[in-house]
Amino acid sequence: MHKFHFIARAVALGALVAVCSSSTEAGAADLNTGDFVAACGENVGSLEDPSFEEANVTPKAFCECVAEELAKGKVSQTDVDMLTKMHKEGFTDEDVETYPTLEELMNANEGFEDACRERLGLPTNLEPEFEDGIEEGMPEEEEVPMEDDGSPPE
Repeated sequence: MHKFHFIARAVALGALVAVCSSSTEAGAADLNTGDFVAACGENVGSLEDPSFEEANVTPKAFCECVAEELAKGKVSQTDVDMLTKMHKEGFTDEDVETYPTLEELMNANEGFEDACRERLGLPTNLEPEFEDGIEEGMPEEEEVPMEDDGSPPE
């Protein structure tokens, strides 16, 4: 009888895993990311990223990857819609005030984008490249000589 209980529990556990995984897949399938991918792909920031061309990655491919990460991250449709709005026209003051988890969503989105940048062979360090150029292009500071007032040096 002990063997029967073990087999019954294993079958029940297997059924539970199957139900849970199918409901997760169904939830991900219900997430509409088409508008997100379109808005993200047309975002000026994506279009002007030189690393996309260097890695032979289109903005659309990057945005599709982010959409996959959104589904894996189990974000809500409302979150996807808010990210779509961000790519289309940006957030309003009202959005910032009325969307209580906006900061968390933005942090999560940054993680999704970083994961895609790694997966697609894009650089993840997004520090502005021009910082080095400013230092290199700026004339070196020259020490301005102190005016000699005739007093002995200190």
